[in-house]
Amino acid sequence: MSDRLLPPNATALERALEDTTARLDAVPAEVIRTLWDPWACPVDLLPWLAWACSVDEWDDTWPEATRRRVIADSYSVHAVKGTVGAVKRALASLGYDTTLIEWPEDDPPAEPYTFRIEVDVMGHAVTAGTYAEIERTARAAKNVRSHLTGIRAVGRVDAAVYAGAFVIGGTGGTVLPWTPPEITVSGRSYAGAAVSMVSTLTVHPAREGA
Repeated sequence: MSDRLLPPNATALERALEDTTARLDAVPAEVIRTLWDPWACPVDLLPWLAWACSVDEWDDTWPEATRRRVIADSYSVHAVKGTVGAVKRALASLGYDTTLIEWPEDDPPAEPYTFRIEVDVMGHAVTAGTYAEIERTARAAKNVRSHLTGIRAVGRVDAAVYAGAFVIGGTGGTVLPWTPPEITVSGRSYAGAAVSMVSTLTVHPAREGA
């Protein structure tokens, strides 16, 4: 007696569907309730949830948090798809902070209906794959008319800055031998004079016969 309800001429797809539905009873009900929740869905089922939510860019090698965030942001991206906000939101889901410069805002103005983007790649390895991922995501979210002309990856470093300074000062001098200053005496002036007179008397002896 066969344990299958399908006829012998059933196709491979029909048999696969039978095998799949036969296991539904083994799936816990609480898991079924989480299938459409990007933050609670079993990680193995995230690719199917991404497909169901029309996620434009998907990579199974992304960290789990990134995959869940991309699915969660899918609705908001599609709600404004074709706008500047859609491009920024799509790249923000991948962890990129993006600045979009449209052609009239460029310096000098670029070709009409073109734009370029500057992406903060802090925390990401900048490789050819990084640029390709950014380009695919931006092209999927932009409008049909606009053309992406350039991608600039901007690295930002956050760190404490320490500054120090010191000052050395001094004076020079020449030491010369000490020289007394000129002495000036002031006061009243007195003048005086004296006369001394001396008389000399010579006494000779008397001569004989005088």
